Amino acid sequence: MFVLVPAVMAFVGVWMVVGAAREIGGVRALQRSGQETRGRVVASHVKHSSSGSGESRSVSSRLVETVEFPTLDGRRVRGVPAYSDVGMLDRSDTDVRVLYDPALPERFIAPKSARMGTGGAVGRIVFALVFLAFVAGFVVLSQGMLSDAPF
Repeated sequence: MFVLVPAVMAFVGVWMVVGAAREIGGVRALQRSGQETRGRVVASHVKHSSSGSGESRSVSSRLVETVEFPTLDGRRVRGVPAYSDVGMLDRSDTDVRVLYDPALPERFIAPKSARMGTGGAVGRIVFALVFLAFVAGFVVLSQGMLSDAPF
């Protein structure tokens, strides 16, 4: 039990780091080599998600945009950005800057400013690393306690 629970917790922490690092890499790749065009936010809605149950239940909300834009070859793409930094800013019926992957135009971002921030992903990495340090400390402490215990 002193190994299984920390192993699962460590797996979750590593999963958080990998997911956030992939997000940062994806955003940076689109900013570096994505094709730029102008698009229009054709719809937006608030998506609610909840976790937990009873009194420990928490609900979070985020704005999801649907953007339509033309590619260089004239196709019209309509979809939800792969990553978003708009928070709860409703940009419905406004023109936005779009950066898309020329090989896969459905993979795009529509940042709210000149560069898309990745502070949320960096924050998740820092949190996960602190979490992993706590798990490692717990494992070391529990193994030390088990080795000193008389059997």
